[in-house]
Amino acid sequence: MTIMARASLRSAASALGAIAVLGCGCGGEVTEAPDAAQEANQGRSAAAPAAGRTVRRDPLAAPPADRPRLTITVDEQRGTRVRYRTAPTIRGGLVEIRLRNRAAAPHKAQLWRIDGDHTVAEALRVRHPQPDWLRTAGGVSLTAPGATSRTLQELPSGRYYVAGTRDQPGTVAAFTVTAPRADSALPRAPARIEAVDFAFRVSGLRAGRNSVDFDNTGHEPHHAFLAPMRSGADIADVRRFFGTQDWTGAPPVDGEGTRETVVLEGGDRQVTELHLDAARYALICFVRNRQGGPRHIELGMINEVRVR
Repeated sequence: MTIMARASLRSAASALGAIAVLGCGCGGEVTEAPDAAQEANQGRSAAAPAAGRTVRRDPLAAPPADRPRLTITVDEQRGTRVRYRTAPTIRGGLVEIRLRNRAAAPHKAQLWRIDGDHTVAEALRVRHPQPDWLRTAGGVSLTAPGATSRTLQELPSGRYYVAGTRDQPGTVAAFTVTAPRADSALPRAPARIEAVDFAFRVSGLRAGRNSVDFDNTGHEPHHAFLAPMRSGADIADVRRFFGTQDWTGAPPVDGEGTRETVVLEGGDRQVTELHLDAARYALICFVRNRQGGPRHIELGMINEVRVR
């Protein structure tokens, strides 16, 4: 099994116990979904319904020369210690964020915005409930070793830091976003993953490189975790696999092709790159709400998506 596959399966296993982004929860217990939520989701189709509007033009294909760009580099020091580096200041507004992965394992770049007089050190100590002064703020999706991935999103002015996971040893990078020179609207993309409370809607995903409008139209924070399903497995198998600690036999998903976006707060969206194979994917959200509570997969936030 390749480094990418092993790391992806570790990411999936982490999601069972303590999904590794702030706002996604800590602790190893599996909390039962409330009865009302279970009843509401019993009749939901396993296949993700179609999302809203997409466009033909790829907004990441030919960016304007004057668009602000935030480049983030991640590498590894002394074994598994991870180091993020970026410029100390970036002009805000519509920003292209690039993650250059110089490490031996896949990594993502999750951004957090710190409001008020609070510090990065305080933010790193936060568990649940997540305070209002700390907000998940987008970033760049899971990126393969040696690769560079891009995201286009709006960055309001403020103080931020970037890291990968809650429990990942290493160095985070802090930076400041200054006021934008002019307002600019975030365009749509050729594909779309829309996260709602508590399901997904999907349009336009294809095998290969996708420029995806990841749109959280719900009230809760959400991410999109895509796990390719093995031949013969169905979405019920995947739900059981991620809902138990004592699964026996081969997993119903293949860690080799696992993909993952970062977490967006409710009402936020971004255009991000996802590289997908032709496969059936289980599309899952493992995030908890800001107060804690059950992971969203336990509230029915799992759909099947076929990519051709």
